[in-house]
Amino acid sequence: MEQEVGNFHLVNRIKDTNFSIDDLTHYNLSLLVGRNDFQFCVIDTRENKCLLLEDYELEGIHSTNVLINTLYKLFEGHHLLMAGYWKSVKLAMKNQKFTMIPSHLFSHEHLRDYLKLSTEVDSELDDFYYYQHTHSEAVCVFAAERKIIEKVRSIYPTLTVQVVHHASAFIEGIQSHRDFTYYKDLYINIGRNNFSLVVTEDNKLLLYNRFPYQKSEDIVKYTMLTMQEMNMSQQDTKTIVWGNISADSLHFKELYRYIKNISFGARPSYLNFAYMFDEVADHQYFDLYSIYVCE
Repeated sequence: MEQEVGNFHLVNRIKDTNFSIDDLTHYNLSLLVGRNDFQFCVIDTRENKCLLLEDYELEGIHSTNVLINTLYKLFEGHHLLMAGYWKSVKLAMKNQKFTMIPSHLFSHEHLRDYLKLSTEVDSELDDFYYYQHTHSEAVCVFAAERKIIEKVRSIYPTLTVQVVHHASAFIEGIQSHRDFTYYKDLYINIGRNNFSLVVTEDNKLLLYNRFPYQKSEDIVKYTMLTMQEMNMSQQDTKTIVWGNISADSLHFKELYRYIKNISFGARPSYLNFAYMFDEVADHQYFDLYSIYVCE
């Protein structure tokens, strides 16, 4: 029986002329996997410099098996992704199977119990992970489909693939970026079908949440509810937006109607970029870049 495979197409590809296949042992490979897209970037760990970025949109992904088959087809046709001699490989998962636990309440023996309180998980299909955030007294507990992790690890059998959640990448990226105030700040990352909200105060994490959306009104609704819950001013709160959005998009225009101190975020300050990366807006791919700072 033929395996079912979804469609994928390349949205963006940027390559630094200094990229060399002979230097892969000095490069970190960061992978970002979701149901709607797959992205990866390559960073030279000697210079903290991003050398390569590729962004693929996925379609027709209605099950884990289809996602695995689609990713494997994409990997098999890509000479770099099948290379096994990277310095390190980090895999970030985009899904709703996560929760944040205060460090003083966390026990690694109860990962599934934490997740059962906020989302649906299946011990027969999922593996459970956690990530201790270095700048906050918080632990991200999450689940990932076992077959996806096993498939990726099978491609890099001589390496220890670090698995994190998209939430941790975004949070660590913000807190390593050094673009914060001592007040409550709001950070938004807009993906193709989901968006994330982070609230910090004095660079300490107060809130993280991730929402699905279909239209701009959904983004505005969940953002306003979050600001109300956190007692944040629509006039004064510093609000930074990253992601799949532009200044003339309806998403940004609708947010601007309600939030006055809003602007686009910059590239992460902990990475270097050559002029080739000027092809994409500075506020794009912040979450992908930020996988690199997850330790």
